[in-house]
Amino acid sequence: MKVIEVDAGKARGLVWPIGIAIWLALVVAVNIGFIVIAVSGADPVASSYEAGER
Repeated sequence: MKVIEVDAGKARGLVWPIGIAIWLALVVAVNIGFIVIAVSGADPVASSYEAGER
């Protein structure tokens, strides 16, 4: 039976990129949540605010 050895330096080197990727995914998910809340709760635009003929 062959034993697979894991290089500790390689494993430690992958911690930061994986952590950054997880953090980035979390930030994107929160921003998407804010966008959904903002769009779903937006007030309608008053007709007097819309641009008329120029």
